Amino acid sequence: MVALSLKKRKPGSVCWIKVCIGCLCLLSVFTQPIYAQGPVKIDSLPTDGLLIRAGWRWHAGDNATWSSPTFDDQPWDTTRANRNITRQPAINKNPRGWLRLTFMLDSAVAQSNLAFQVNQIGASELYLDGTLLKRFGKVGATYQSQQAYTPIAGEACFLPQLSAGRHVLAVRLSQHRPPWYTAKYLYFTQSVFGFTLFRSSDLTNQIARQVYSQTLGNYLIIGICLLLAVIHFLYYRYRRKPVNLVFGLTMLFGASGILLIEGVGLTTNPSVAEGLFVGQGLLIFLFMWFLLVTYYVYLEQPVSWQLWAVVILLLTPRVLSGFIGPTLVINSLSLVAAVALFADGIRISIDGVRAGRMNARFMLTSIVLLILILVGGAGLSWWLASQYPAYSDYGAAITNMLFFLTIPFSFASILAREHEQTNRNLEDQLVAVAQLSRENETILTKQNETLERQVKERTAELTQSLIDLRTTQQQLIQREKMASLGQLTAGIAHEIQNPLNFVNNFSEVSTELVAELREEKEKGALRDEGLEEELLQDLTQNLDKINHHGKRASAIVRGMLEHSRTDTGPRTSVDLNGLANEYLTLAYHGMKVKDAFFKAALHTDFDTSLTPVEVVPQELGRVLLNLFNNAFYAVSQKQKTASPGYQPVVTVSTAQINGFVKIRVGDNGIGIPDSIKDKIFQPFFTTKPTGEGTGLGLSLAYDIITKGHGGSLLVTSQEGEGSEFVIQLPIANGSALR
Repeated sequence: MVALSLKKRKPGSVCWIKVCIGCLCLLSVFTQPIYAQGPVKIDSLPTDGLLIRAGWRWHAGDNATWSSPTFDDQPWDTTRANRNITRQPAINKNPRGWLRLTFMLDSAVAQSNLAFQVNQIGASELYLDGTLLKRFGKVGATYQSQQAYTPIAGEACFLPQLSAGRHVLAVRLSQHRPPWYTAKYLYFTQSVFGFTLFRSSDLTNQIARQVYSQTLGNYLIIGICLLLAVIHFLYYRYRRKPVNLVFGLTMLFGASGILLIEGVGLTTNPSVAEGLFVGQGLLIFLFMWFLLVTYYVYLEQPVSWQLWAVVILLLTPRVLSGFIGPTLVINSLSLVAAVALFADGIRISIDGVRAGRMNARFMLTSIVLLILILVGGAGLSWWLASQYPAYSDYGAAITNMLFFLTIPFSFASILAREHEQTNRNLEDQLVAVAQLSRENETILTKQNETLERQVKERTAELTQSLIDLRTTQQQLIQREKMASLGQLTAGIAHEIQNPLNFVNNFSEVSTELVAELREEKEKGALRDEGLEEELLQDLTQNLDKINHHGKRASAIVRGMLEHSRTDTGPRTSVDLNGLANEYLTLAYHGMKVKDAFFKAALHTDFDTSLTPVEVVPQELGRVLLNLFNNAFYAVSQKQKTASPGYQPVVTVSTAQINGFVKIRVGDNGIGIPDSIKDKIFQPFFTTKPTGEGTGLGLSLAYDIITKGHGGSLLVTSQEGEGSEFVIQLPIANGSALR
């Protein structure tokens, strides 16, 4: 099988390049293999896709039963659907009908996910095994009812998973001839229906290669031409030389023409594409005409009849091909126009050499080089298309690029050489300016010395101010830490009271049990040993509980000491659910100590499957304590002004998502105004009254989470409704993700 990449081809930007390639391709027409009709066997797919040429059958008319895979299409006409309308007499005569393709899919190909690209100029509906697969436009009985659709370059569709064996692709198609007064170049030249099959995995590389070749071949040319146009328009503004204006217009026409070529490949409306093609043809005509005019102006040659003859030869095939198609006569006329263009350029260059014009030989050489590029590029494109079709786009792109840039760059080089003399004159003037600069440099040196002395004095003042500021900042940070420690201590004092009460109570009970035990022992022979054993058991239980609650109090004290440490300490694997719950309880009790009448509902939603995270516990505890205290403060402030039915609520939840652990702390308090929401993490910014906050709590919390733990601290709030802070921490050491 022959594998060829098919995409929506944009018409070539140089008409005679295509003519040269077409002439070479005619030599190989009769060497193409003959494809037998019948089911097409697809046992492999090249990386650049498989263009299915043979195996198609055509029948005019419209019958929905023709999409059925069981329909017998043997009496139908055989055809190659990818040919243009001029080579499809049956479709040209009856432009609405059905195409059918029966293919056998090999098991190796069926295992892959498949995709396809379509190339057409009319409208179609695709049915696979009787099921509607895709619509491209709207099939109609007339040109007016038809909505033609041309897929853009790179547009692709994915096939459902196909099984190995026989499949039928049915295409309901219409390609009506446009009216006589509209352009029809694409109608005559594009495929009636081209179908290329890909592996989905190869499709991305195919599209990327198409984009790369376009970038190499066209976008680079557009950028360079526009740059040259701008440069020479600026030259004309200041130098007022006609050659700069003409050459600038030449580059502008060239860039605009290629830009319209790109537009042809980006529209799905064939009428728009036809108009763009006619427009780009006229712009390329203007490019060639003005390029020749540039030679006339630069070499100071009078306008002759040869120039107007070239204009007519260039314009005529451009206009005719857009309305009657690229016939042999029109292609021949384009070739004659190309020869006439180069011949006239060579003629005036030779006249310039004879007249002793500067750079005339250089311009003559550039024209000869351009001819070699055209001939060599046409041969290279033909050879690549026949031997390495996957790289044929690159050959055409390189040829286009060399063609469009050889003469412009040559002419730009010539103009640059003219400016060389001007630059030499400028260099002489610069020497005089340098002498003046040295004199000014002496004056500036003295001024700089004075300025440096003043800068040093002010720098010393600023340094001292910075030292004072840092000292004040450290004091404020320590104050914030002490305030945080005070809140924690209040909660711990309330929390530690419970185990101490247990220790005191069980100690008193144990003292009474010891007294009873002594009384029983003094009875001598009358003592009750069972009672003694019972008293000893009770005493043992009391001592165990005293020990338990003593350790509990010790743990609380140890936690307070860890929180009060000034160093960050090592990271350890921590259960964030337990840590959050512990500090939530401590913060709540601390708030109760400050305000005995304060009450709030605590809602927790902890993810029980949470992965332990490596953090610095005391640092993260400071963050949580600060957020909890802020939440309790917010609901407390709202409670003072809210209606009697207001119920303060503080919510805490944890969750593990995509390798991150999230801790959410929310409240239904006073909220944060939008005007200050972006400032709350700034150092020394606080909304609390004077004496109640330093403005460092959230700033320190933000630094601990983002800089110390590589996480994020975000806030969402609505004024009067409440706030929610979200801590997001990465799971350390690549812990398994759920």
